[in-house]
Amino acid sequence: FFSETQEELMGQEKKSTSDIDEKLATIQLSFDIEYAKWLSRNQSGSFSKHGNLSTDGDSSPTRNSSSISKKVRPKANRVETSSELPDHHIHGFVNEKLFLKNFLLKQKESEEFKSLAIVGKYGVGKTTLCQDVFNDEKVKQVYILRIWVSMYSKETKEDEDPKIDVVKKILRSLGIEDEMFEHIKTEAEEEKSINDEAGEPEEETVKEKELSRLLYALHLNLIGKKYLIVLDDVWEDNEWNQRLDDKKNQQDKSHLSCGFPKGFGGRVIMTSRDERLAKEIVGEEENLQHLFPRSDAESVLEIYKDAVKAELKIEVNPRYPGRFKQELMDKSCGIPLAARMLARIEPVKVDETGDMERKKSF
Repeated sequence: FFSETQEELMGQEKKSTSDIDEKLATIQLSFDIEYAKWLSRNQSGSFSKHGNLSTDGDSSPTRNSSSISKKVRPKANRVETSSELPDHHIHGFVNEKLFLKNFLLKQKESEEFKSLAIVGKYGVGKTTLCQDVFNDEKVKQVYILRIWVSMYSKETKEDEDPKIDVVKKILRSLGIEDEMFEHIKTEAEEEKSINDEAGEPEEETVKEKELSRLLYALHLNLIGKKYLIVLDDVWEDNEWNQRLDDKKNQQDKSHLSCGFPKGFGGRVIMTSRDERLAKEIVGEEENLQHLFPRSDAESVLEIYKDAVKAELKIEVNPRYPGRFKQELMDKSCGIPLAARMLARIEPVKVDETGDMERKKSF
């Protein structure tokens, strides 16, 4: 599988964005099929060993190929992330990291509120890039208050409003306890009930009242502070689709922008596969950073070699490195997660004569 090369995918100007999207969707489908085959052959305890695929890119366990074309991933196929650096070396991202650090550390705009979206396909490394910058020493020195929010959580209640859920996650990171959330919810319900009984029905729902109170609490906890918040893996079902730097809707207390104080150098970075949604949140094209599959075969090879060494405790030292790298690029299309997963699904070793063969015992 993955028969087309990285050069065919990214190097031809005649290829339109839609062509690339279609190509990557095909790659992903092929990969899912191969992974499903591998799982069926290794059901005895294998999934527990390989189930966590939080690697050099976006995180997802085994994916249902029938869900690939859908805008919203099934919750069972989403993975909770954290700010912790991956347990493997991060290859590449030199220019991308410089861009992000400039966004965070540029002194001229230090007091302005800014938001940025990192947009890219499944597995290109959006989460890993953010983890790398989030833990950078210079960034830590400037942003004492740093908050990482995984937009998916296993603990999310089914009946929880998505916006309320995300605001609560941020507030929990600031030390606010669930007891306070219950108090806020009760207060909103009582106010709504009192107004209804008094014959003064309101258009504002209980959830909207609760959200506005939570956003106010967030605003109070962030005001006067230089904060960095990362919203990782934003999807349509999170309902997080309002401009965070919006000044026109400040009177609407349930508008998401009300939770983020302006004028103190705050920064919000979000990651998403959905460019349209990203633009709704951060606005102009200049606030988007596109992350593409790697064109550097050397970094893809290093990602693969690290993964093989971690999985099989063997070194990959091909006799014909040029041919080896080309084959790896053909199969992974420069997607870091695909390169790492290839080490798990169809690892290749080099025998004494230098010929490449599949490791049959895997």
